[in-house]
Amino acid sequence: MSKNSQPPKGFFTRSMKLISMATRVASQEMSNKVFGGEEGSERQVKTRVAQAKAITEVLSQLKGAAMKSGQLLSIDASDFLPPEAAEVLAQLQNSAEPMDFEIVKEQLIDDLGEEKFMLFENLSEEAEAAASIGQVHSAHYKGEKLAVKVQYPGVADSIESDLSLLRKIAKSFSTMYGKSVDLAPTFAEIERVLINEADYTKERANLERYRHFVGNDPNYVVPRSIPELSGKKVLSMTWEEGHHLGTWIRRKPNKEDKERIGAIVLDLFCKEFVDWGFVQTDPNFANFLITNDSRKVILIDFGATLEYSKTFRREYAQILLDLTSNDSEKMFKSVVEFELLDERESDETKEKFKKMLQVSLSPFSKDLQPFDFTDVDFEKDTRQAAIEFSKSLKYSAPPRKVLFLHRKLGGIFNLMKKLDIRLDLMPYWERMTAPAQNSYQFKTPSDPPLEQIQ
Repeated sequence: MSKNSQPPKGFFTRSMKLISMATRVASQEMSNKVFGGEEGSERQVKTRVAQAKAITEVLSQLKGAAMKSGQLLSIDASDFLPPEAAEVLAQLQNSAEPMDFEIVKEQLIDDLGEEKFMLFENLSEEAEAAASIGQVHSAHYKGEKLAVKVQYPGVADSIESDLSLLRKIAKSFSTMYGKSVDLAPTFAEIERVLINEADYTKERANLERYRHFVGNDPNYVVPRSIPELSGKKVLSMTWEEGHHLGTWIRRKPNKEDKERIGAIVLDLFCKEFVDWGFVQTDPNFANFLITNDSRKVILIDFGATLEYSKTFRREYAQILLDLTSNDSEKMFKSVVEFELLDERESDETKEKFKKMLQVSLSPFSKDLQPFDFTDVDFEKDTRQAAIEFSKSLKYSAPPRKVLFLHRKLGGIFNLMKKLDIRLDLMPYWERMTAPAQNSYQFKTPSDPPLEQIQ
């Protein structure tokens, strides 16, 4: 998409682009099968890369729900794809092409009004960053520098239609691969989260609540929102100086700084899930900044923040313990009840599921501490177990209850690999499983005053 354009808004145009994308991907798959592209062969790798390029190209143009779904795919499918194809899909996590400033100006005036728009000083015409839902501009207000997040036109209106068509496309591919999966609950969960992300009034409330929970913790920085310059499609907050996480890693920080940041990120997830039940579930590297002294993490995006009840957290902690027990019957009973696996799956599939879990949870084994996140054998074994399980699946859809929670966990693990560090994971395992004890007392902080988040 050219810099001076905006995402296509019309239902027909967006539908045609998605259908065209699906047709390209399907024809590439059929060609691969006809010409004998076996698993891991050069032909199959080329096919997966071509499919990834087709998906990335179209979803990047459409932005909104379509691009967000692609970002989910780029994380969730990374273990099943050849590295070359996963790398192409990962481009959906990077900054998108920005829209023209005249469109930005129209959005600001439409949401805030002419009078409030005039309060912005030194509003940058060039976007500081651009993503799937909107883009960020810098400005000043009352002597303070701001980050002004502006939503793309038509994003909220296209969510339902985009996801409806994507669900049909996904269902077609599922059938093509001989699977009978009910994807409706999965897409319903994605739609719920995306609708919330497209409402910046809800994101501002999330930001202020999260900021209240973080409090004076010296390891984190959370911006302060500017309510008088925020609305449903505009979110203004204080500008926080720092390096994007990916940029910071490429600058090759020392081992001590990398291990400290890794520990801070893991500790934050434990606080979010175990203590607060309030998790920012988007692991995109662009949502994290590192302060110039490499000592703090700056958190800047709260659209996909989800709540998890104390009951859910207790059940999840018990599931983790059950998954590591030697009682297979108890384990499968737990995962079926928690909707991680469909009870109709074959015994072979259940065994592959068990193997995948054993490999996936092996980093928490006592004899592997401190765990090396760059362990090549672990990465290879995890990928192979995931592929074998995925091929064997027939009825189980991506688990709705933990879809976004596991998206965050997958992103965190990917970050640890990028940091190239070793950490003792036992303290984090103990914190994550602690709620399974009946005597456990949650450390949930009180909510901020209502007027602060409205």
